[in-house]
Amino acid sequence: MTRVTVFIDYQNAYMRARATFGGPRKDPYTFGQIYPRRLAILLRAKGAQVDQARQLAQVRVYRGEPDGQRSPIGQAACQRQVSLWAGQARVIPCIRPLQYRATSRNRAGKPTRWEAREKGIDVLLAVDMVKGAMRDDYDVAVLVSEDSDLLPAVEAVVEVGKRVEVVAWRPDKGWGPRLRLPKLNLWCHWLDRADFDRVRDDTDYARPARRASRTELIERFGKLPPVDPERLRAEIDGIIDPTL
Repeated sequence: MTRVTVFIDYQNAYMRARATFGGPRKDPYTFGQIYPRRLAILLRAKGAQVDQARQLAQVRVYRGEPDGQRSPIGQAACQRQVSLWAGQARVIPCIRPLQYRATSRNRAGKPTRWEAREKGIDVLLAVDMVKGAMRDDYDVAVLVSEDSDLLPAVEAVVEVGKRVEVVAWRPDKGWGPRLRLPKLNLWCHWLDRADFDRVRDDTDYARPARRASRTELIERFGKLPPVDPERLRAEIDGIIDPTL
């Protein structure tokens, strides 16, 4: 058995998907979101083409959480999204609070606007990758990010004797950016628009979820659907019940 752990730098994957497949200025903010577990299953399947012994060990997702005072709607949306992830097999959300910098102040000097940035997410991901390799938690690390700050961690994992593969979105024409290491051929899983559509998550997590009634589910599916919250989210707009 080849144990595979997928490490997802969520904000990086989200922003790169928007830049590659959409129009950041015209598409809704939900465009670019992905289901981490669905993405990991897709990557395991692609890897199984050369190694049929691959099994998904963990899906580790790294993202920042907005502050409840500065962005209550953003925090609530983040918590709904992370709650869905946490309820799925092998998915481990790794969350850190966003850091804020004042961009505008009133006459009294009190901040009125802030710019939110992720701080420490890449460090947390890098540390977890290296620790996991040293503890022999996995055989293959698949890194979903184009952040070059993670390259030292990639080098350290390779030195421990583990295999590292990277993931990048591929535009309709040409090739997009990807992580590279000098003198080391990192295998890259190029994901095209069809792959993105398989794993995209168009849910508006800023909208409070409501429980789907049996009648609504039967009207939509013709019968009660199987236990699959991702399918419910994808096929029933605004009807979300991860417990079914």
